[in-house]
Amino acid sequence: MAPPPRHPRFPLIDGIRAVAVLCVVLVHTALAGGAVSSSVPGRVLAHLNIGVTIFFLVSGFLLYRPFIAHKAGGAAAPRVADYLKRRVLRIYPAYWLILTVLVIVPGVTGVLDGEWWPMYALVHTLPVFDGQRCVDAPTTCGLAQTWSLVVELTFYVVLPFYAVAMERMTRRAGVRGWMLAELVVLSTLSVLSVVLEYVVAGGLPTWAGATVAAYVLWFALGMGMAIVSVGFGGAARPPWVLRVLAARPEVAWALAAAGYAALCVWLPATPLLLVRSQLATGHVAFAGIAVLLLAPAVFGDRRGGLPHRVLAQPAVAWLGLISYGLFLWHYVVALELGSSGAGASFPVVLGGTLAVTIPCAAASYYLVERPLLRLKYRRLRDVARRRGSPA
Repeated sequence: MAPPPRHPRFPLIDGIRAVAVLCVVLVHTALAGGAVSSSVPGRVLAHLNIGVTIFFLVSGFLLYRPFIAHKAGGAAAPRVADYLKRRVLRIYPAYWLILTVLVIVPGVTGVLDGEWWPMYALVHTLPVFDGQRCVDAPTTCGLAQTWSLVVELTFYVVLPFYAVAMERMTRRAGVRGWMLAELVVLSTLSVLSVVLEYVVAGGLPTWAGATVAAYVLWFALGMGMAIVSVGFGGAARPPWVLRVLAARPEVAWALAAAGYAALCVWLPATPLLLVRSQLATGHVAFAGIAVLLLAPAVFGDRRGGLPHRVLAQPAVAWLGLISYGLFLWHYVVALELGSSGAGASFPVVLGGTLAVTIPCAAASYYLVERPLLRLKYRRLRDVARRRGSPA
């Protein structure tokens, strides 16, 4: 999980990943266990799909920052080929593992018939592959939650092109001019994305909704945090907002909690019944809440404060470390437990899902993900040459 060489690591991000994946697990187990309702707990559980928003912001921040660190005297941007290799190693091996298990093991909610190639390529929710089937049939597609991975994949592809374009556009600008230009461009693209998805398309499933095009706001906010982090990283006196975050990071979480509570009261208990205005409002509100949750991990004082104490807990950080496996394995387990009949209440589904998924995620990380992630910053031909040389 280390960043590119000579780039800083943000250790509290692991804890943020844990928060995000637990939100995703809770909302899916609540749906499978019939806990989504108009009651206060039911409403709180119903909208925890905000976990996806948090993941998208984290991706925008962590992946874009290495491309721009040199703007303020940091390390050089990674080569595009190296960047893409790291993304492949991060995403595909663990995904291929669970997909193969679901194909082989009989009697479980697996993959859609006839879609093995698009699913292995992780493009199965794109319209060109009739991808809406997996989204529309969440109880028959055991990897229906991976629609967000397809969106992430499109972001991975687009990001280097955006970085090159902005590098050329701001080549002669100073740090402040570069920051302003980037933030203006990201703001414009975010507005266009929201208009495209919720005004033009009306929130209905479209090709845009299967790609980064519908989620520019969420990724762009993470990228904007990367820009601010780089631009003001060495400032003797950063803006007052960053000073408040450093001194009182718990304020950001308090605002996030208040915003989420207000959103749960206002939105219907069933997310599928949201109208266009509610979808758009929820999309923007999720973005703001996710920024407030992530901000202490990026700008907060790492020596104290409630966010630091929570995110730095070893158990929380470890769950963040194996969060990708949790994300991949939990959904099919929740579906199986939820459809098992008697006793499949929310506590049973949640407890059973965690009991099965955490060991699977840990095994995936230690046996598959971590060994391959060690190759992220090494040339594959050098590794092959070393292994082939005599002892």
